[in-house]
Amino acid sequence: MVRMTGAAGAAGLPGLEGTRTAADVPGAAASPFYAAMQPRTSIRQVLARNVADASHLAEGCTRLKAGNSGLCVGTSVPAGTDMIMGLYSAGTDSIPVLCFTGQAPQARR
Repeated sequence: MVRMTGAAGAAGLPGLEGTRTAADVPGAAASPFYAAMQPRTSIRQVLARNVADASHLAEGCTRLKAGNSGLCVGTSVPAGTDMIMGLYSAGTDSIPVLCFTGQAPQARR
């Protein structure tokens, strides 16, 4: 049985979905995910100014090429809230977008 962290498992999903670009706003809570993504050179990371812009950028990346799925990465709880408009826009047009947010460890809360 292969053992891996949750971040390593989550980092493998975008490649299976045809993701070529990840729009992200880095933060400490998502650091394990970024560390797991680092060896995956097939996914280009684009730094966004804020998470709302990142979710719209991920939607735009999906629209650019058939078979592509955009990825939005943010840090902890506020990022999930800020992604809502981009997810709503993608959902109304049936555009597939992957969104990941980090979670601070229980010991740091």
